[in-house]
Amino acid sequence: MVYRREGILKTVESNDIVLDAGAGPGVMSQILLQSVQDTGNLVLLDPLKVMLSQARKRVVDKNSHFSLGVFENLPFRDKSFDVVMTGFALRDAGNLYVSVMEVHRVLKDGGRFLIVDLGKPNNRFFRWIIGMHWRYLVGLLGFIAAGRKGLLFTVLYTTYQKLLTNKAQKSLFEEFFSEVSFQTRMLGGLVIVRCKKTG
Repeated sequence: MVYRREGILKTVESNDIVLDAGAGPGVMSQILLQSVQDTGNLVLLDPLKVMLSQARKRVVDKNSHFSLGVFENLPFRDKSFDVVMTGFALRDAGNLYVSVMEVHRVLKDGGRFLIVDLGKPNNRFFRWIIGMHWRYLVGLLGFIAAGRKGLLFTVLYTTYQKLLTNKAQKSLFEEFFSEVSFQTRMLGGLVIVRCKKTG
């Protein structure tokens, strides 16, 4: 949660109209509402009804709205949002290029795009260390904490394998946005990316 909050505090301003894309159970939106005073309209979007159902229980706010949809085809008009944020979800998009293009489309001029997600270090040795972390350590800790259900966390390794390196991700964002701040944590295994759209 600390990384989500860090990104939100550096990106979202009071009265911003915000899209939480790939909202899942609403964790990112909950942190937003706890961290920023006088939030504007907030839209939580996810492709799964079960996730939106959980989000409705977590995010109880009169200015919050819920929508079914995917990154690659956002069901909103051009230039609708001041901020699009996504926490540990963009990596699961079927087409990353199209997804970023769609985010750019729905952002207002001057709008901001916040991504908090897994990273893939540029350094080959660090990449191996982070890979082993997701492949073995996370599964072991999950099993200790939750038994066989905890082993589900090992699916993150499959996701990690498919990720672009941090350098390649940064280059992709720079194709669409004039300002890109790409910060890494955990040896590059986690990224906080802030992009700005200029008119």
